[in-house]
Amino acid sequence: MFNLKNLCLLTTFLLCSTFYANARPEWFVPPPLDPSGVELETVKLHDGVFALMSNTPFADNSGFVVGDDAVLVIDAHFTGNMGKQIIDAVKKVTDLPIKYLVNLNAFGDHVFGNYVFPESTEIIAHEKTIDFLKKNSLQKRKEIISVTVGGSTELFRDVVDRLPTESFKKKKKLNLGNKIVELHYFGPGMSPSDTVVYVPDARAAWTGNLIFGKGSIPWARSEIVSDYLKSMKNFQRKIDPKIIVAGHGQISDGDIVQKKTLNIPPEYLIEDDIKELMEGFHKWNVLNSYKQVTTSTSQLKDRKNLGQKVARDGKVVK
Repeated sequence: MFNLKNLCLLTTFLLCSTFYANARPEWFVPPPLDPSGVELETVKLHDGVFALMSNTPFADNSGFVVGDDAVLVIDAHFTGNMGKQIIDAVKKVTDLPIKYLVNLNAFGDHVFGNYVFPESTEIIAHEKTIDFLKKNSLQKRKEIISVTVGGSTELFRDVVDRLPTESFKKKKKLNLGNKIVELHYFGPGMSPSDTVVYVPDARAAWTGNLIFGKGSIPWARSEIVSDYLKSMKNFQRKIDPKIIVAGHGQISDGDIVQKKTLNIPPEYLIEDDIKELMEGFHKWNVLNSYKQVTTSTSQLKDRKNLGQKVARDGKVVK
């Protein structure tokens, strides 16, 4: 038997994970990502390695790495003003040019600030991030992300579309001058294109939406949970960070990702009895699979409907 309390807590977590969906139920409460009034604090992690931490809970974090020759910035934030704040933070540390800007995923809070960076700055992203940006108009992307700022696109009125110009598939290594930075794609997590930036000499990793702050698991919203777990196993095998800068949340110790398993708080564990219900379900289908389980204990014995797609109203889609 599964632990009903744990199941309810996980369900609550998943309800919050659907904030990018266009059609939302009345009970939906998105996380607060509005950057209005947000200030980024520069935190030195290592020689030439800096995190830019938001002073507002859950607003985006960023960061930058300084080599002998150039600078790399991680994420452009939500608006032009926030992008300029990142540029100003870099200038307070070094006069070196920002040669690279890395977008960790395709969501507006990571890419909308691209347009304020110097024309000479090369913007890099995973190939799936670029595919999404090209296939969806700027206006559509503004509408998708607007749910996190009160439902209006007014905040993004001045945003100009600027797409990454260079892609990578699995791994890319950049040399800033005696400072190596690695870009990794370990597999899908919250989105199909979650990228991790890793600085080996500092053992510092920017995880974007793959890991959120201390002790938290990501919103495996766009992909299935088993794929996320595979992605994290790849993470564990290929890098060994002692510092994790999440896209949202606080700086974490590297041991949040253990060598053999994920350090997920008990209330978020996926019980063996319901693991199979997570397979293949996206967004509302995940939520409704739990809805079906909690409707009747007899359904745990008779799972004939639990592998099928389920509509928002809970009805099986034929």
